[in-house]
Amino acid sequence: MFANIAILLIFGWIDYVTGYEFGFFIFYFIPVAIAAWYGGRKPGIAMACASAVCWYLADRMTHHAYPRPYLVYWETFARYLSFLTTALTFSKIRETVHNGQRAREELARALKENRELKRLLKGGADPP
Repeated sequence: MFANIAILLIFGWIDYVTGYEFGFFIFYFIPVAIAAWYGGRKPGIAMACASAVCWYLADRMTHHAYPRPYLVYWETFARYLSFLTTALTFSKIRETVHNGQRAREELARALKENRELKRLLKGGADPP
């Protein structure tokens, strides 16, 4: 998790250095996706929040001039919603994959037990 935070901070620094003219926010999705995939829903949401804050700070530190003062907050909110959607989507996909793996394992056990029962019944032995 610390490596993921380090990645976020590096992206924030690169975003700051490149200035607001260069649309760097797409790279913030990487630590969000990693956190949601490997950590789950809560770490994904936390990284979405951290990414939005990091983007906001990088934007403010570059002195990005907005025509209206509230637009920086709208931009931050829109990016946060994007990061949040990514976090929730990745965590849900990972949960679905895990559930599928568990179901497959249970099915394999049931099939093995079924084969063993058939073998025992064919041989005339009493089932356990």
